[in-house]
Amino acid sequence: MRRILIDRKFTTAALLASALLVAGCEAMDKTVETVTLLWKNPIVLPCPDYRILADAARVAQFRAGSGRDLVDIDAEGAVGDIRMACVTDIDKKTGVGSMEIEVAVAFGAKRGPANKSKRALLPYFISVTDKKRNVLYREEFKVAVRFPGNQTSIQFLGESVKLEVPLTAKITSTDYLIYTGFILTRDQLEHNRRLKGRKQL
Repeated sequence: MRRILIDRKFTTAALLASALLVAGCEAMDKTVETVTLLWKNPIVLPCPDYRILADAARVAQFRAGSGRDLVDIDAEGAVGDIRMACVTDIDKKTGVGSMEIEVAVAFGAKRGPANKSKRALLPYFISVTDKKRNVLYREEFKVAVRFPGNQTSIQFLGESVKLEVPLTAKITSTDYLIYTGFILTRDQLEHNRRLKGRKQL
């Protein structure tokens, strides 16, 4: 959907100046024609591609202490996918505009043997880079997880995050990449690398 702003001056002139009623109507007609043409021929670009960082696609949270066995796991999380919806707003003459990207990360979570609260807090990030991997935007988030009843695993979407990237005649939506993954401690990163072949949630 394109965002189209109609100049209200045409409407005001038509209402206040009865002597210019015909001219006002003609102006309105032209505006409607312009809007119709824009809707008939919108510029639709694909959403940017995305990546889930392999080493940060999972997280294991352990209870306090030095124990790192299965019985010490408080909660586990996994990034399953990224859902995106994109809206393009571009000037057809100049090719300059922007794309609004709505991003939501799909998660899976497991309650570990050490978890007594039936809750967990999983920190993750969303970032945008150019094709050379220069980071243009990065923000950290925390998703609160609750395990209802006797459930030990759930799947859910994180919050919807709206991003806006500039577009030009030379820079299009495919020139951007979106990354996501969990924010890990060094201990968690090493744990992931040791268990890289482990079955996903």
